[in-house]
Amino acid sequence: MLKIIAHRGASAYAPENTFAAFEKARSMGANCIEFDVMLSADGEPFIFHDTMLNRTTNGSGGLGRAHSDYVRTLDAGSWFSENFQSEPVPTLSDVLAWLLQFDMQANIEIKAYPGYVKETTIAVLSALNSSWPHDKPLPLVSSFNREALTLCRTLSPEMPIGMLLHKWEDDWYVTAENLAATTVHLCWKVVTAARVKAILEKKYLVYVYTINSCRQALYLDKLGVNAVFSDYPDLLADYC
Repeated sequence: MLKIIAHRGASAYAPENTFAAFEKARSMGANCIEFDVMLSADGEPFIFHDTMLNRTTNGSGGLGRAHSDYVRTLDAGSWFSENFQSEPVPTLSDVLAWLLQFDMQANIEIKAYPGYVKETTIAVLSALNSSWPHDKPLPLVSSFNREALTLCRTLSPEMPIGMLLHKWEDDWYVTAENLAATTVHLCWKVVTAARVKAILEKKYLVYVYTINSCRQALYLDKLGVNAVFSDYPDLLADYC
């Protein structure tokens, strides 16, 4: 059966990239979540997607320009619903501890604030190196930023890497091979049967984002896609 990865947690039901969304995904039976990591001005890795704070918090300005003490005061839930008032912006260290506590899998996407690719990548790898048990499979680390992935491969030869493609690249295989990638993540808009087949024949796993339709999910399953990212972790359970 096609694997469903909870995109920023159960983000259709709770504010994205928060513990509320992660717990909701777990309660729905998901065993894998996807989330984004970005650094504050003083180098604290937070679980956050946008460069700007405005959309998903009551803060303002860029996250990469904000001190961690300020980010910790922000309400990351009220924008979604008053039921999630005062939901905090999680730190990477807290989420890694949560993953280990509940034996959850994860896809960590590096979302570097402009100009801080190296620092963000190193922060993610350092957090994993210091807190992740050596006898437990590592989370998948992905990014649209090739500099981040190249650095990740250089510093952590054993790290599972996911290469994201928002647009199709005819030379994708050269990049995937150079990165020793584990997975290739495709935007659903560029998916074709031939492209999925080509990736699978090269022995990479194919993940597709972001799928919120049961019909789409079943079609991708027939193509041989291994996993999809969805805002609805119960996508196949409740809508098929």
